[in-house]
Amino acid sequence: MSEDQDKLYFANEAPLNQAESAQPWKILIVDDDDFVHKVTELALSDYQFEGRGLMYIHAYSAAQAREIIHEHPDIVVILLDVIMETGNAGLEFVRYVREEIHNKLVRIILRTGQPGQAPERQVIIEYDVNDYKHKAELSEQRLFTAITVAIRSYQGLRTIEESRLGLQSVISSSTDLFSTLSIDEYLPRAMECILQIGRCSGNSCLEQAVVAIHGGQEFEVQASLPVGLHQEASDLPMTRMLDLFALVTQTRQLAILDQEFAASFENIHTGHNYFFYASFGRPLTETEQGLLHILGGNISVALNNLFLNAEIISTQHEVVLTLGEVVESRSKETAQHVQRVAEYSYFLALKCGLSEERAKLLRMASPMHDVGKIGISDAILFKTGKLTPEEFTIIKTHTIIGHGILKNSKRQILRTAATIALQHHERWDGNGYPHGLAKDETHIHGRITALADVFDALSCDRVYKKAWPMEQVVAYIQEQRGKQFDPDLVDIFMDNLDEILAIRQRYPD
Repeated sequence: MSEDQDKLYFANEAPLNQAESAQPWKILIVDDDDFVHKVTELALSDYQFEGRGLMYIHAYSAAQAREIIHEHPDIVVILLDVIMETGNAGLEFVRYVREEIHNKLVRIILRTGQPGQAPERQVIIEYDVNDYKHKAELSEQRLFTAITVAIRSYQGLRTIEESRLGLQSVISSSTDLFSTLSIDEYLPRAMECILQIGRCSGNSCLEQAVVAIHGGQEFEVQASLPVGLHQEASDLPMTRMLDLFALVTQTRQLAILDQEFAASFENIHTGHNYFFYASFGRPLTETEQGLLHILGGNISVALNNLFLNAEIISTQHEVVLTLGEVVESRSKETAQHVQRVAEYSYFLALKCGLSEERAKLLRMASPMHDVGKIGISDAILFKTGKLTPEEFTIIKTHTIIGHGILKNSKRQILRTAATIALQHHERWDGNGYPHGLAKDETHIHGRITALADVFDALSCDRVYKKAWPMEQVVAYIQEQRGKQFDPDLVDIFMDNLDEILAIRQRYPD
């Protein structure tokens, strides 16, 4: 993220949470004397704090209070009697709230008519209560003050807890984002991380998010949450998104507004602008806005790393493919041969159960299978007639030469290419070269490339032969099942022959 993007753009300030401000503060009165309930309500009948009144919830025993605290986890203050069904029922309820259900936010004001039964100093030391009052001293003014102090304390603790959970979410999300290697996986994860910030406060959201590539007057959707929304450009709030896109690209800042998050990140290698838009369906709190700012910076860094990594891999692939084409061109074979072998190999790798990552690695490495031919003399390489046994012995050394060229690299692509260069002429029955490996002694990458290479070599013109008819090529591969080729790979090849031929059509000579 640039220095400009480290800044934060806010729209005109809105109330912290309009949806929440309409709701009263929940007060739980726990006392076995109905008169206490009525007097408390009467004393606080006109109570208002920050534009919100009180909602009274009544319990006449500690047992009833336990049920209520589960039904209303957002209770702000508990006015609690000590002596109810037992002499210490109130204190046991305090222990239950703090130690068993781990509610550390609710403020507990202990009220007793018999202070000798529960001495104040002992209770304050041994129990997590926030205030201790004699019922006789709770006048209207003192009750007003006690409730107000308790609500303010609750708000402060809730803000701290929201910040703690939010920072945990940002840290966890950032770890996840930085470990993602695919842009297709990254985009929905990043959107989920953005929406997760709106859940830390516990307030409900009508959330939705979309990532799109900007393309003039509309967006091409790359991912959306909930999944399936906004798959068509016509479903998007296009005017709103275009306005926000113009804002974030002009100011080079994140836009965190009343209920929305917007950011644009450019892939300088491709020129694409990835536009992130999220709507939370309610005003964001100040804490949520700050967390989104932090997360937005992490998203930018992780995305730039992903872009750079993709560019490095793409460059490596291009270099490998180009070198492979140069080798094939030198041996008078079509440069498209290495491209087709790469695509056949990738397709077969996926079909035989290799992961997408390993299949892509094979696609990038397989074009180097014949790199060792660079060490074979032109007289042998360009010979149009049949090779003598001595010449064939020399031509077989291209596997050793290719492996020697690539084996010392620390790059995974080139190490994989070294294995393929060495093993792509091994046979399933052990009669191949250079080491006579049998069955799965040959690496799966070598076995796949061997099948792909032979199929393409037989079906195309070479300096020493004309292309075979496709029926003859297919018959040969079937006949060599369990001899030259891995039988499982041949079965996969035959089951997907139409798709193999479609690949061939995409890369004609």
